[in-house]
Amino acid sequence: MLFLIRTAFWLMIIVLLLPTDERQRSEVYGTAQAAVSDIATFCDRNPETCARGKDAFSVFVQKAQFGARMIMDLINDRTAPSDEAMPSDEAMPSQDTRGSQASSAVEPASFDMSASQDTLNPEDREEAWSGLDPAGT
Repeated sequence: MLFLIRTAFWLMIIVLLLPTDERQRSEVYGTAQAAVSDIATFCDRNPETCARGKDAFSVFVQKAQFGARMIMDLINDRTAPSDEAMPSDEAMPSQDTRGSQASSAVEPASFDMSASQDTLNPEDREEAWSGLDPAGT
């Protein structure tokens, strides 16, 4: 229900912003055309900013590809049967962008839940001093 109210609200805002006569329509069209031409010529006016943006975007793409590769490797390791041997191309370590060797398989940490996790010393188990005698007076 709330979705319908939000949708109706934004549709009313859009309708209110629409031009009503020919003069307003031509102003809106001219403004939109000027904005598009400004955006299209931004790199011509600011080549250094565009170069930095391009570098930042390429770093972002590399990180996204690396993250997607990690997730796919994790999913493939979890869904692959354990008794099958890995294909030869997955058994080789992958090369990351810095040239160091990185393992393509990430093993999750295993915990032995059967063993006791109790790490308290006998002194830790003693009741804290409260300043009262054992009778509570």
